[in-house]
Amino acid sequence: MTDKELIAFLKRQISEQTATITSLTKNIGSLTEEVKALQAILLERDKDVEKLKRFTKLNLPKKNEKRKVATPAKDKVPAPTPKERGNNGAKRKVYDNLEEVIEEVLPSDANFDEKAAVYLFHRDVIRYKYIPPRLIKHIYRCKKYRMGDDFFEGKAPDAPFMNSNFDSSLLAHLIQQRYVYGMPVERNMKYLNEMGIDIPKATIHGLIEKSAKLLDRLSPVLKSAILVDPYIHFDETYHTILGGDKGSRKGYFWSALSDQNNLIQFIYEKGSRSKEVFTNYLPKDYKGAVQTDGYSSYKVLEEWDYPKAIRLGCVQHCKRKFDEIKEQPKAKLIINLYNLFYRIRKKKPKEEWVKASLKVYMGLEKKLREIDRSPKMLPNHILCNAAAYCLNELESIYNIITSTEYDLDNNKIERPMRYISISRRNSLFCGSNAGAGRTATLYSLAISCRLNNVNTFSYFNDVIKQLAQSPVMTNDQMRNLLPDKWAEL
Repeated sequence: MTDKELIAFLKRQISEQTATITSLTKNIGSLTEEVKALQAILLERDKDVEKLKRFTKLNLPKKNEKRKVATPAKDKVPAPTPKERGNNGAKRKVYDNLEEVIEEVLPSDANFDEKAAVYLFHRDVIRYKYIPPRLIKHIYRCKKYRMGDDFFEGKAPDAPFMNSNFDSSLLAHLIQQRYVYGMPVERNMKYLNEMGIDIPKATIHGLIEKSAKLLDRLSPVLKSAILVDPYIHFDETYHTILGGDKGSRKGYFWSALSDQNNLIQFIYEKGSRSKEVFTNYLPKDYKGAVQTDGYSSYKVLEEWDYPKAIRLGCVQHCKRKFDEIKEQPKAKLIINLYNLFYRIRKKKPKEEWVKASLKVYMGLEKKLREIDRSPKMLPNHILCNAAAYCLNELESIYNIITSTEYDLDNNKIERPMRYISISRRNSLFCGSNAGAGRTATLYSLAISCRLNNVNTFSYFNDVIKQLAQSPVMTNDQMRNLLPDKWAEL
């Protein structure tokens, strides 16, 4: 290009840029005028609002005066105006932890030309999309080589179980769906079928059985971690168990919950509800507080068998006896006294709890003994039975209110026990005592994960893999695999 051609080219560029600047200047001028007009409109609106406020202040009714609302005539009812779309000024929650996909969206107008247009700014519009889960057939192509007299071959990761192609991630999915979300094996089988894999029911049962056997290695360590806590909750509930002469029977699951580290363990000993299940679990030299309901097996804590332990009762269980007969005036009075314990802890400072609760306790004991000794009531009257239960629990309630460190009720363990109730409703029964034992093992770890806000899928995926790869572990290593100490790598 010669000098003349270059000069001519630059002049053309300058003239084009000058024309663009001129057009932009005109647009800025018009926009400035529009802004001024909008400001004037807003000022006028503000004046109208101030006038309206003054008018409403003058015409507001007095506090004691009833407002008179004029009702329009039936034939002159105005048509409802459609509500404008909005979010009522609330900020939408932003999920920053999700995978992001950014897609640039250009104007769809036929007259739009991206090359001729000048980019101004962009506006982000968010839509959350759900992608259905999928199973992947992961093929490890292990290649073998020869170098001189030596042979080298790639090795695939070990499967959790011998002669099995299923990864620990699928086992974690089965456990999560069954023992966290209450999905029976039959539904889980259909769910997997919709994802493209037809696993027989017997295979799923076998995978869960092998997983439970592998995870059962953590049971002794879990028990030790719970018994170290000086404050434990105990409870029990039933499940239907198949087998026996009658075809099915009630089998009982016991549970122990550590208040300190939120670990729970379910105990199943052939469905027994006898005292021995409790005494076999809790050592005689246990030193601490055990909170339970009024079931007779727990009364052993008040005897000489456990000289270093104290039993804490449950205010809700005592109150429930009178809730069932709350139509009676004396029952309502007792319910109100039990409610006072909660009101004290909610409204008074912690240092005043004991003194205020003892006053309520003295009044409660007096009223319960009046009902129990009343000559106007028969011994088997429902009110007398409720009073007798609560009088038996008075000492255990006293142990609670004379300290500020204990809960008023046993709800902390009763809430996790609902998982057994969900299983009782969805799965109907456990197939055998062995199956109930596996249920206890898997529920112990799954619910401990929930109590410690641990992702159950990630937990079982990792822990099953580690246990399968290390047949021998120390107690400290297994202790670090419990949900309260486990950390995802």
